Amino acid sequence: FLVVNMKGIDPPSLEMLAREGIMALRRAKRRNMERLTLASGGVAVNSVEALEPSILGWAGEVREQSLGEEKYTFVEGVKNPTSCTVLIKGPNSHSINQIKDALRDGLR
Repeated sequence: FLVVNMKGIDPPSLEMLAREGIMALRRAKRRNMERLTLASGGVAVNSVEALEPSILGWAGEVREQSLGEEKYTFVEGVKNPTSCTVLIKGPNSHSINQIKDALRDGLR
């Protein structure tokens, strides 16, 4: 299970969720929340009382991976896979810009 929240989640609550095998992401950006709900088939709710099985989304795999010094969360195997994110990393901004240009050219 995965809980995604746009606000903070206090440490005791995070610990309780982790003990039950529930991954929690806090301080998610609004656009990322919108993308996740569209891709997973879930519905965003404002309170725990509004949770019910019919509004839950689904993903085949959710994992957190460190790339360099940054941590990224990958959500794969969703119900409605109509978009993706391409993560570009490079040694400097010039290399990254070249990779972006090549990617844009390749997708045209």
